[in-house]
Amino acid sequence: MKPAMAQAPMRLLWQSSTPITRYPAYNAAIVAHAARVLGPGVEVVVGGTVRPTYGTYTRANFFLKSRDILDSVMAAARDGVDGVAIGCFLDPLLHELREFLDIPVLGIAETGMHTACLLGRRFAVLSHVEALNVKVYEGLVRQYGLESRCAGMAAVDLSMDRLETAMQQDPEPALRLIRETAARLVAGGAEVIVPGCGLLNLFCVRNGLSQVEGATVLDVTGALLKATESMVVLRRVSGTAVSRAGYYAGPQPADRDRTLAAFAGDSARKDTR
Repeated sequence: MKPAMAQAPMRLLWQSSTPITRYPAYNAAIVAHAARVLGPGVEVVVGGTVRPTYGTYTRANFFLKSRDILDSVMAAARDGVDGVAIGCFLDPLLHELREFLDIPVLGIAETGMHTACLLGRRFAVLSHVEALNVKVYEGLVRQYGLESRCAGMAAVDLSMDRLETAMQQDPEPALRLIRETAARLVAGGAEVIVPGCGLLNLFCVRNGLSQVEGATVLDVTGALLKATESMVVLRRVSGTAVSRAGYYAGPQPADRDRTLAAFAGDSARKDTR
């Protein structure tokens, strides 16, 4: 491949696990932040889910969202996006999509945790609800082999709706809660704070919260966007791509497409991008 391809126009999908149209401030913040951190000629399209889930955070609801996420990502891939940034800290379908797609697919949790290890010896995850720590994030730390680098987790009990409101109105009550909770994690040994939610992270970025008690508050949104951009460039320039030996060995494209068609379900489902 010719080196000049690195400078060619690029389109990335930022895939949320929420009905993103319900959160206009979050949607706008993703696009604005992408414009600040990505190189010229890189366009970001934002995808979400079509159908909401109700009640508390449960693994059952996470599972039910996965079909909308799959449909959105596969539609974007057919439309020619160059890379996919999974902007939900659950890293939903990250491994399945790597089996299905040759373009780079990165998750915000995996990328964020590994980036944190470049900035300090130990990190902590700060989420917006405790259930996410218990049901998903503790398992992700183990899955990514980072138990020895994780100093703990905590939650601030700020719903997506409250964070969306705080993005548009008075941010101080939410900021105070985030600072206090992060300070406790630093006292427990954390050197880097990893916000465990894309919306929570952009709230911190918008309000200039990059350090607490000397510890770095990682911009996981920016880290994910730049890492996805970098992997697209590496694929274009040197052919570096997801391994097809072992864990990410995938199906033949024709078999993949036949399987997706067999499980298509609701043909009236709308594209969320």
